[in-house]
Amino acid sequence: MIETNISRVIIEQYAKRLTEHLENDVVIVGAGPAGLAAGYYLAKAKIKTTVIEKKLSIGGGIWGGAAGYNVVTFEDKDILDEIGVTTRKVGDLYTADAIEFATALGYKAKKAGAEIFNLVEAEDIVLKDETVKGIVVNSASARTLRLHVDPYCISARYVIDATGHPAELVSMLKRRKPELFPKELQEYFMDVETSEAGVVEKTSEVFPGLYVAGMSVCDAFGLPRMGPIFGGMLKSGKKVAELVNEKIRPSNA
Repeated sequence: MIETNISRVIIEQYAKRLTEHLENDVVIVGAGPAGLAAGYYLAKAKIKTTVIEKKLSIGGGIWGGAAGYNVVTFEDKDILDEIGVTTRKVGDLYTADAIEFATALGYKAKKAGAEIFNLVEAEDIVLKDETVKGIVVNSASARTLRLHVDPYCISARYVIDATGHPAELVSMLKRRKPELFPKELQEYFMDVETSEAGVVEKTSEVFPGLYVAGMSVCDAFGLPRMGPIFGGMLKSGKKVAELVNEKIRPSNA
């Protein structure tokens, strides 16, 4: 019967993809602009990369622009040109359509070879020998409904927290290791210039095996918020990919 054939193909193909990506070089938590950019550059470098996103759609805060006005801004357009996004120069800024930007970034990451699983939520960290070795994940729907459903694990040599404003993985560490991040995890008042530069500068490994990118950087280091300007997000994603690549390549040589 065709109905069961449809179901069988979907279940088999999803299970095959998931099984093949239970072990990875890199797992990125959060498919917003920084996470997708990191996924794109890592996969482009032939590094086995999995991205998980708890929401139905990828793209994070891109879609809504500012207050639902779906236009986003950038200070330069090098990465946008690379992924084929149309831009317009307006004064000192470049603008892009939020829908085109979100879909282009997701498409380029996927076509480069990053595997993306939506509706999957990280609920904990796998920690061995004081090093992050992976994530504990569950159905985002089960988490939303607060159902008592046991999770499963996805391993990686390196994990990137690209969860945006909540900095979810860093927060998980802080709850058990408060001495690591003695200050409260939160962004400071808006200051676009400071934040755009700082989010790239502070993109780094914050604990063995765990990197931060994008707005997670702002929360981890108390940087200002920046609003609907996305160049720093993309550059942070590219930088974290470069940092991880430098760690992986020597062992692959």
